[in-house]
Parts: sequence; C-alpha cells; structure tokens
Amino acid sequence: MMSFLWRWFKRLSVLAGVAVVVFGAYMAVRLLTDRAEAFDDPVAHFKYGSTGGDRNFGFPYAIWKIMPVLFRDHMPEGREDEGWAAFGFLYEDENDLPPELRRERPVGTALRNYQGIERIFVNCASCHAGQVRPAGDGAPVIYAGMPANTLDLQAFQDFMIAAAIDERFTPEDIIGQIDALDVELDWINRLIFKFFAVYQVRQRILTIADRFQFAAHEPAFGPGRFDTFSPAKALFNWPPNQVPENERIGVVDFPSVWLQRQRQGMQLHWDGNNTKVEERNRSAAFGTGALPPLLDRRSIKVMEDWLLDAEPPKFADLFPDHFDSEIAERGRSIYLANCASCHGVTGRDFSGDDVGTVTPIAQIATDRYRLDNYTLDLAYNQNMLYASYGEERFQNFRKTQGYANAPLDGLWLRAPYLHNGSVPTLWNMLQDPADRPKAFYRGSDRYDPVNVGFESRSIRLPADERRHLFCFMTDQAGRAQCGGNAPNNNGTCDGGVCKGNGSGGHLYGTTLADSDKRALIEYLKTF
Repeated sequence: MMSFLWRWFKRLSVLAGVAVVVFGAYMAVRLLTDRAEAFDDPVAHFKYGSTGGDRNFGFPYAIWKIMPVLFRDHMPEGREDEGWAAFGFLYEDENDLPPELRRERPVGTALRNYQGIERIFVNCASCHAGQVRPAGDGAPVIYAGMPANTLDLQAFQDFMIAAAIDERFTPEDIIGQIDALDVELDWINRLIFKFFAVYQVRQRILTIADRFQFAAHEPAFGPGRFDTFSPAKALFNWPPNQVPENERIGVVDFPSVWLQRQRQGMQLHWDGNNTKVEERNRSAAFGTGALPPLLDRRSIKVMEDWLLDAEPPKFADLFPDHFDSEIAERGRSIYLANCASCHGVTGRDFSGDDVGTVTPIAQIATDRYRLDNYTLDLAYNQNMLYASYGEERFQNFRKTQGYANAPLDGLWLRAPYLHNGSVPTLWNMLQDPADRPKAFYRGSDRYDPVNVGFESRSIRLPADERRHLFCFMTDQAGRAQCGGNAPNNNGTCDGGVCKGNGSGGHLYGTTLADSDKRALIEYLKTF
C-alpha cells in the first residue's frame, strides 16, 4: 500500500513539476510579449499604429472601454452616452476600418499587447486627423494629416483626473463594470487588475495631472488646441508657479502634417524653433508618451515615410458647387503679388524667398505668448534629450524672435487660423483685426465653404449642437456672445484681449477690395 502511494506521490510530483515549468514558461512568454498592431496600409498605420508610448502610458483596454460608462457623471454635460466621441475622438464607419484592427477604438489610438495586457494610448493621428461634414447633415469625412478640429484634449484630461479621484476607481467597481459590459478579461489579468493594475492606472493619471498643472495659468484650450512646450518644461521638473508670467501661456492649434519632404530644412513649429523634420517628429512623440527608450522606431518610420509625400485632399472634390475656377484664376495674381514670397507659389510648390523662415514678432504682430513661452533655457534643456542615442540626439532646437512663414498646403482644412487658432475663417483673416470676431464657436465639423473655415457662427449652428461646442474668446468683449457658455479662462481674459488668444496682427491682404479678397480666397481653395 505504501509503495503504491509512493509511486502516485512521485507521479503527482513530476506532474506538478511539469505544470510549474509549463506555467513558468507561459508566464515568461506572456510577460515578454511586446506586440503592437501594424497595418499594411500606411494611412491606416498613421491612424492606428503605435509610437511606443503605449508601453509605458497605455491604459489597459478593458479599463479604457468601461470608463465612460462607470464614470458617466463626469462626462461632458449632454454627451454622457457618447463614449469617447464626447471629447471629439473620431470613429470610422465599420466598413472603412482596416482588417488588422482587433479592438474597436477611435482614430488616433494605438493598441499594444505588452506583458500580456492589451494597452491603448493616443498616437500621432489623435492630433493630426480631423473630420469635415460636407453639407447639412451629410456623412462626415475623416482626413488623415489635417488638424484634429474636434478633439478637446483638455476636456479628456479633466475627465480622466475626475475619474481617478472618484471613490469608485477601485478594483471591485472597475472589474464589476468590465463584467457588466462583457469585456474580455482572462483570469490572470483579473488577478493583476485586482491587486495591481487598477492602482497603477490611477496613480499614473494622478502623476500626469500633477505634471499638467501649467494649464491652470492658461486660457481654456478647447477643441483643436494644446500647449505643446509646457509639457517639456514639466518633463524637466520646472515648477509651474515659478515660471515667469509672460512665459506661462503656450497654447497653439494642432498643425497639419502633409508634404514633409518639402519642409526639410525649413524652420519648423509655429515659431521655427527646429529645422530637422525627424527631430521635430521625435519631439512630438513625447506627447504620445514615447520617451527615448520606448520609441517604436519601426512603426514611426512607416508614418514618417507616408507623411513625406502625403498630399491634402482637394476642396473642389468635397465642395464642387462652391468653387469657381475663373474667379480663382483672377485670385492667383493677387496671391502671387501679396502672399507667395512668404507662403509658396502654390499649395504644392513651396518656393519663395521667405518660405520656412521666421518673420520677427514686431513685423507680424500676432499674439506673442506662444513665442515667449519657448525660451532659450528650454532649448538648451531639449538639446540634451536623446543624449545617449547617437545621431538621434536633439541638436537643432533654438530660440527665435518671431513666427515661421509656413507653406499653405491644405489651407482650407487648417481653420481656425493663426498659430493660436484665433481667427475662424479666411474671410475673417482678411479683415482688419478690429473687425475679426471677438468670440466664436470651435469644435464643429460643419463647414463654411464660402468663407472657408469650420462653421463658427451662432446663428448658423443648430441650438442642440451649439451648446456642446466651445466658445472661444479672443477678447473680454466676446463674453456676451458666449452667453452662459463662456469657458473658464483662468483670469487670462480679464481686462481686454485674452492672453494667448489674441487675434491681432498679420495685416497682409486686409486692405484689399472685397472683390479681390473673394478672388484671393477662391484661389486659396486650390491649395
């Protein structure tokens, strides 16, 4: 009897040992997994590919999926049931989705299985893909490479912080909601979520919130805008309360990113503080959490290669009834006489004596806060980034004294205009600054093909839609136009022009006759 039991004991011991080895091998493979989605179509890869930031900052997909439901009471008022679309994230029609996409998610997010957990985070397209509604209530069209005109990253961030400090941000509540929505979660991840992951996600959100204290000193961002260099100051642990007041505001519009090959050697960013496209791209990747050790270089190379020659869509393809080729031809000579030397001969030919160079602030006279936000000290610090990565080391950041003359490819999709997005349409851009709107709505995908820009006028927007949009103020006098929808601008709009939101300057073309302005705009539609 004893020998029988002993034989079974040895067999069970062997089986247990084998099981431990197999389980250990499985866990080793699981914990070493690092696989991001990749796409055969470079446009799809730009929309959904990884920059590498999802390795460190990625949210577990299961938590991402349930947050708008569990924390519904923190969602934007009136949009509680829209999920992430409530913050302006874009969703493609399911018939247009790439076949490689494993999980439903918006444009501008990447999915990576890292250490056995599917993680999601933003990528380049979160800020550089937008949407246009062609006419009335027609189906919107998403364009990769244009500014993200509907995305309100500040509102998204505020929601994440409100959720993180909510008493329901616990393993019990989150796992319970995951089960209620029937979101896939295997037993190993269930244990990880229960004892570790939920607490880690919460702490990560709170850490990001602490790093983004600079926003408390700035006008509300609204859709399509963000402060791009104050996060770099936060990365270097600059105390936001000790930054000089005139250097605190750096909010700018998201730029378009087409035709990068022709931009090689130009002064890039709104103030022209860098001249190397690849270095600019690595700098921008910081915004997606891609620190140097985490950067997915192969994935980013696919995006960079596509952007070198990617062209913007044509205005006339979407609005054929709002383009007059004869008037545009008359506008061509007006453009060449007044604009080409700074902005290029056409939307594809960027030649011109001053294209890609910086115009001094005294001459351009636009709002200078973004210029002052980027300092010489910051340039010195940034040039130490990637210091141990050979040729990738940042070497081209510099302090300038003005704003860069950018090519105008896809200009019709780059509204609102000026670096801070303070002028809603091209027609407004050609008016004397005193006659430019003191307040207007941002965040609509409805388009104004006559004045060229996204619809921003209260009387032209449906009331139920208008109340969900962002009322952008360039001046304290615009508060009345916002009604009860005026944003919290943190005191930056008290006493006249809103700091960082000013719409003055760039007087070129403002003295033309109205008929010439209309002809010029018609020509700019060809860009």
